[in-house]
Amino acid sequence: MMRASALACLALTLAAAPGMPRAVEAAAQPRFRVEYATYFGGSGWDQAREVIPCPDGSVLVGAQVCSTGLPTTEGAVQPAYAGDDPALGHGGIYGGDCFLLRLSPDGSKVLAATYFGGSKQERNVYGMGLDSKGNVVITSATRSPDAPTTEGCFQPKFGGGPSDMLVAKLSPDLKKLLWCTYVGGSGDDFPRGGLAVGPDDSVYVVGTSNSPNFPTTQGVVQPKRSGPRDSAIVKLKADGSGLVFATLLGGSGEDDAIMGVCLDDAGNLYVAGHTKSDDFPVTAGAPQPKLGGESDCYLAKLSPDASRILYATYLGGRANEFAEHRPLLLPDGSFLLSGVTSSPDFPTTENALQRELKGKNDGFLVQLAPDGRRFAFATLLGGAGGEFFLMPTPDAQGNLIIVGTTTSRDFPVTPDAVQATFRGPEGQGEGDGVVAVVSPDGAKLLYATYLGGSGGDLIRSVALGPKGEVYLVGNTSSPDFPVTPNAVQKAHAGKGDAFIVKLVPTR
Repeated sequence: MMRASALACLALTLAAAPGMPRAVEAAAQPRFRVEYATYFGGSGWDQAREVIPCPDGSVLVGAQVCSTGLPTTEGAVQPAYAGDDPALGHGGIYGGDCFLLRLSPDGSKVLAATYFGGSKQERNVYGMGLDSKGNVVITSATRSPDAPTTEGCFQPKFGGGPSDMLVAKLSPDLKKLLWCTYVGGSGDDFPRGGLAVGPDDSVYVVGTSNSPNFPTTQGVVQPKRSGPRDSAIVKLKADGSGLVFATLLGGSGEDDAIMGVCLDDAGNLYVAGHTKSDDFPVTAGAPQPKLGGESDCYLAKLSPDASRILYATYLGGRANEFAEHRPLLLPDGSFLLSGVTSSPDFPTTENALQRELKGKNDGFLVQLAPDGRRFAFATLLGGAGGEFFLMPTPDAQGNLIIVGTTTSRDFPVTPDAVQATFRGPEGQGEGDGVVAVVSPDGAKLLYATYLGGSGGDLIRSVALGPKGEVYLVGNTSSPDFPVTPNAVQKAHAGKGDAFIVKLVPTR
């Protein structure tokens, strides 16, 4: 298995799951308690998206913030907010910097913190990883023409259009910017799917582009855009000075985004996203060779130099499916994806945990076999409301943890849940966070809990520590989110705050 610092898969937790998934034993039923839970935010809208546990028990968090005056530490790369005023208009266009935070092992102290961005907007930390020296690599979507790019970087100037990808590397103490570059053309370029760091510290960034002049390289599988918007895959040199390769991927319709990338030991790339193209380049023997409905997910494997598609398949029914970040690559080559579906004919498999759609939309979890020719399992999970799930992450027993949100008051929480009842708002389309643990074969729900208050709560990422600790980050508008007495921030401060939660196993 690859070292965690290489981020062979976007899920950093692979390092905490040695070996292959194995059969679930009754004694392996997971149980958790809350070690700490804290808000983090100011008077604006703030949300956490990425999390990495550190060897000393601290935790690194990547976020987007619209609040001024958040606590930064001495010598930080950027001590103050630089973005435009979010009150200028739509939150997807105005306001926001990236924010990086290292929290103490007990959740009570900020050890390092910095803003990062230019004078307009950085949408979020859409991917975060560590290189072999512990340096922090991030990617964001930026609208800022003055982002702090560095001398000798691949693309020092903003490409134009609504946004460019922004990729940067900071020192572990967040006091030094090692390099920073734009990646983009004259259109809209967006790293929706995060990043991965290779064993040589090269950086893989994936997302979406509608730029007619997106900076692709020769010899790749798709050097030119096929539709109005295609998925994009970029590999940057370890020092950010140039492209190793860059390719687009898609058909003649809208290929909205790649939502994650994983690498195997041979350097093959595994990507997953969603598409509306009926001519997406699926391969012979695909388990679903045709578009099922309005929008389908896709899963694909590319050669290490992105010159060949080794397999590609659709995944979906007659309505809409959307992939959510991030997919997971298991040591045997199985590829897992979670997301959301509204299709009553979503292609579930025999013995799946849940075969029928229960709400307006349900979350899903799917495992594609190593050869890309069959779905080892495909299951739904949800209640009478709506759900979506992110980040399939294996524990030490091979059980699969997924996180997200639910509006279902009948979501199938288990008797040992940290929070057994739904606390979210009635009929407002906002829900509670949710954590679920599914058996390795997708057949059993081993653990499930709500997590939230009376507002809207969304768990965006999960990562595991060396002793099975579960770190959760996301965003909340709940004034009564269940924070703990040792929290670094006990009170809700704005329109929406980030949260950080640590669960520890009780057996």
